[in-house]
Amino acid sequence: MSETKLPTILLIRHGETQWNIEGRLQGGQDTPLTLNGFRQICAVAENTRDIWTKLSATGTVSYISSPLGRARQTASILADSWGIRYSEFQSHDAIAERNYGAWEGMTLSEVSRTRPAEFGAHQRDLWDYQVPGGESKSQLCARIERWLARLSTDQPHVVVTHSGCFRLIRGLYVRASKTEMDAYREPQTTSYLLSDSNARECVMPIELTKRFDLNSKALTVQI
Repeated sequence: MSETKLPTILLIRHGETQWNIEGRLQGGQDTPLTLNGFRQICAVAENTRDIWTKLSATGTVSYISSPLGRARQTASILADSWGIRYSEFQSHDAIAERNYGAWEGMTLSEVSRTRPAEFGAHQRDLWDYQVPGGESKSQLCARIERWLARLSTDQPHVVVTHSGCFRLIRGLYVRASKTEMDAYREPQTTSYLLSDSNARECVMPIELTKRFDLNSKALTVQI
């Protein structure tokens, strides 16, 4: 990213889905939120309520979501929790999850077993290997970087997206290295406030975990 001013972003990952439970790569495919996923986003909405209130007090907030169903479901829960119209969330293709092409619907262990040459090539080049019919991480990064560069700095944004996009938005914002971004991990209860080139995690308090009866297992993709 350049040295120009960056927008303020409340960054939120979608809730747990049926394929998250099974460890399957979703990409452009979609499975619905689980009951636990619904509860997770209710907890995230409560956990970020004070931040959202402060952002709202500064003027008009921009609400942006990935167009994929699991992100739109998440946006709907947030809207209801905060008392805003769901229609305020505008979808943007640039923050849709990475296209995993022929690997979508598979677990990484299944990819390793059934497509070993492809899996090996990916492991040797995590950023530039392009999954057949899909995107490389470098291609996804370029897509996210273009979107971030065009994002208005005149208003704060609430952004609902996916694990792969989440890591890159966060990493590009703070100018993290590729190695640092590869080490990022974020369960579905993760949210970050990105402001003034810094990223602050909105840590989920244990009392909210208990109040919303969340499954303690933190699911995140390892790719």
